Amino acid sequence: MNAIYPYSLDPVREREYGLPRFEVWESIKSTNDRARELAVEGAPRGSLVLGWEQTEGRGRHGNLWFSAAGEGVWMSLVLGANDVTTQLPLLVGISCAEVVEELTGVIVSIKWPNDLIIKGRKVGGVLVEMGDGWVVAGIGINVSRTPSESPQAFGDRALAATSIAEHSDRISEIPGFAGRFAQRILERLDARESIDRVVDSFSARDTLRGLLVHTDEIGTGIARGIDECGMLLLELEDGSIVRVRSGSVRAITPSEEGEQPCNWWLMWGILKL
Repeated sequence: MNAIYPYSLDPVREREYGLPRFEVWESIKSTNDRARELAVEGAPRGSLVLGWEQTEGRGRHGNLWFSAAGEGVWMSLVLGANDVTTQLPLLVGISCAEVVEELTGVIVSIKWPNDLIIKGRKVGGVLVEMGDGWVVAGIGINVSRTPSESPQAFGDRALAATSIAEHSDRISEIPGFAGRFAQRILERLDARESIDRVVDSFSARDTLRGLLVHTDEIGTGIARGIDECGMLLLELEDGSIVRVRSGSVRAITPSEEGEQPCNWWLMWGILKL
């Protein structure tokens, strides 16, 4: 077991959100690790692990995920083999964005591939992990802690952090957020939405589309949305479109644009939108 304190089960919220298991930990190393344990042991799809505090949380590429006690939603959801698609991380992110908006009135955008953004600052993220016989969706949402209090809240120094509380006083209790997130994710997965609908849902929240960006995998280009597999479309200087499968992506700042070799190309690319 990977927790400092024992967990408890919440049968009330299991019934409220239609979940087979709602596990709440006072403090835990990693909700994703615990959810993986449950999945390997045969726990049913929809089993949820929520930590009030996460001491060894991680984001993509093993980045530290700051998870202070009672300050955010630190949760992981057990999914099934039939849920695995290239669009799964996008569906999880879209679901969380929708729920935050419905509960708080705050508009949430998505920075490909897995960052949740409010007014240009990172409020949370998604980490989908899978292995032999298990699939887990990890979610971290900063609810009440401000950027000045947790400047590296999500292990991404390229983005300033923010919290829901900075933008809304309509704050639900942490377990309520977690239950709604899980419920919405499962609903969208069960609906077997068309590829076009998922792409459209993401495009409506896409923070990078039309911007000059730098990617670890390919280099610099103009972000042109995503394809049907959820990969980032990147327009290169010669006008060709390439697909970015994974890796970090950041928008290039105005000061950096002046260092690019062909500003006329950049202007033309932006005007094409």
